[in-house]
Order: sequence, then C-alpha cells, then structure tokens
Amino acid sequence: MHKAELGLTTNTAFFCEKVLKDSSIHLRGVKDTPLDVEEAIDLEQYTPLYLFPDDSAVELNTEFLQTLEKPPLLVVPDGSWSQAKKFKKRESALSNIRSVKLPAGIKSNYRLRKSPAEGAVCTYEAIAIAMGICEGEEIRNSLLDVFKVITDRMYYSRSGIVSLEQLDEILKKEADPQ
Repeated sequence: MHKAELGLTTNTAFFCEKVLKDSSIHLRGVKDTPLDVEEAIDLEQYTPLYLFPDDSAVELNTEFLQTLEKPPLLVVPDGSWSQAKKFKKRESALSNIRSVKLPAGIKSNYRLRKSPAEGAVCTYEAIAIAMGICEGEEIRNSLLDVFKVITDRMYYSRSGIVSLEQLDEILKKEADPQ
C-alpha cells in the first residue's frame, strides 16, 4: 500500500486485510524504508503473482493457474492508479514477480472514487475477482457482498443519511425501482 492511502476512508485494501485471514499490508513510499514483501512471500510453497495490468501481464484464468507448479500468492499494489503503476518499477522486491491481470469486461461497482478507465476496478474488487478465479466463485461473491454493504453505507453517509431505517428505505427503492 502506498503510504498516502493510509488515512483515506476510501482505501479498500484496509477492508481486505480485515476480511481475508491470510492477507497483510506492506507500506511503500516511506522515506529510507524499502518495501518489506520478500519476507512475506514463501517461495517454497507459493508462486507469487503481481496483480496489475502492466504491459507484461498475462490474464489470470484457470488455464494460466494450471501452468503453475505451486499455488498462487497474490501481491496487489494499492494506491492511486498512478502510484500503483510505479510500484513494480521502483521496488526491487517486486521486479521478478510475474504480472497478471483480470479478464476483460469487468465492471466496477465502487462509487466512492472515480474509475480512471473502462474496466478499472478498485483494489478490493480486484482481489475479490482474483480470489474467485483462484479459489472459486463462492469466495468472490462473499467478498463482493461484504464490499457492497461497506461501500453503500459509506456512500449514503456522505449524503447525510444517518439512520439505518433511512438507508433501508433507499436500498429497497433502488432494488425495486417501480
């Protein structure tokens, strides 16, 4: 995670660390402190994959996963798109990790920040989708259900909604717009 993301209420990697048992956040961009992911990556047991659509990224799909000798371990940059784009180039610990990207055509449901491009998703959504590819749709759906609750409440609280009753009424209207 880029250090600038730490205090942002719109940071979604924070939620991943809370809902995924084996996830951890490592800070990037702290002066005179290199990124410390090397100790967190067990190369004996896992194949690290860098989840970011850079120029060398291959599509993360079941066919690709079958070519791996060891289970995948996702390394996911978190920051603005501009910050995330620089992670792999600037951190030697990431330079030899193979890049993967999500399949085309995915739409984001994240309303708290503006998406920079068609098909771009926030960190949490990217992790949920990638986990679904790696471990099955059940985990993807469960993660995205939790994410919807979190982001809906954040979105509506910004609109001045203060009670769950108000929110329940709005959500019912959105679900059934008759």
